Amino acid sequence: MRHNANLVLRGDRCTLVPYRREHVQRYHEWMKDPAIREATASEPLSIEQEHAMQEDWAADESKCTFILCDNTLPPGVGAMCGDVNIFLNDHDDPKHTAEIEIMVAEQGSRRKGIAVEALEIFMLYCHMALGVKTFRAKIGFDNAPSLALFRDKMKFREKSSSDVFREVTLEHVSTVAVHVEGDGWLDDGEMGDKWKRMFPRWGIEISEYDGGPYAPGRGAG
Repeated sequence: MRHNANLVLRGDRCTLVPYRREHVQRYHEWMKDPAIREATASEPLSIEQEHAMQEDWAADESKCTFILCDNTLPPGVGAMCGDVNIFLNDHDDPKHTAEIEIMVAEQGSRRKGIAVEALEIFMLYCHMALGVKTFRAKIGFDNAPSLALFRDKMKFREKSSSDVFREVTLEHVSTVAVHVEGDGWLDDGEMGDKWKRMFPRWGIEISEYDGGPYAPGRGAG
């Protein structure tokens, strides 16, 4: 998605950066792990296929992805620890309903609260900047960590369950409303660029990727 192509969102525990070419090799290494592929319902791809997918995602307006970086590590590719995505693929409401996924691939970055903070920041961004109102997560019956994350910590509610696919669909409807000076209360999730005035008030730093510490040649690599 072009909307976040040069956007960086930084919280206390993690930083969300756009998925760029320099991230593909590390991502490819993660996806060699059968456990990660099973948890994310992914097929093994060649490095060439991964590069092609990264380019496709960057241009596809129905997909939005950020790479997660661990704030305890020096900025750069070495800080990569996972990713978070939405797919605007709902047939009835493709503009306001999205399937959401998150992965913390690096063992050393788990159990730090990164997944919860990343979802909170990402969902705020998707609601306020992109207009997403309903988030759905499809999780396998055996994926206990993801079920605990979305159902217990993020308070998603069960919408449906499939014994055939052995997965449950959890749903969260965003009800965020903010008061913007001069505009009053805004809660429809379509704020133009006004969301950029709100994020810093909530401790979320906004910056550009190009020329920043996470870009090639600026960070720790």
